Amino acid sequence: MLIAACSSKEPAQVAEQSQVSGAHDTAAVEVQTEPTTEIDTVHIAPELLDTYRQTCGSCHDRGVVGAPKTGDVVAWGPRMEQGMDTLVTHVRNGFKAMPPAGLCYSCTDEDFQALILYMATAQPEQG
Repeated sequence: MLIAACSSKEPAQVAEQSQVSGAHDTAAVEVQTEPTTEIDTVHIAPELLDTYRQTCGSCHDRGVVGAPKTGDVVAWGPRMEQGMDTLVTHVRNGFKAMPPAGLCYSCTDEDFQALILYMATAQPEQG
């Protein structure tokens, strides 16, 4: 399924090719990727960017009280290794100096996931 999501082919075409090639095992396939260096505006809605600026950004832009800075992949690495479920729980309930919901009381878990991915991704140089 993961391969189908990353493929330019329709999922039915990918499934058909799997069956034809005899690929019926469930082993994960490692895929080579390039690091992200630009904001992926396709996967974060403009409304969420506004939400980021109004809530998350107030601490994560500058790294206030130990918050990992947005775009600092090294600082976010150990946090991302904890898994998205743990990170969303931390946001929802508050964690260390972060207030519950990161002050975004209208955000859904899916919004939190998108915001976390945005903050954990390398950002282009502003200049």
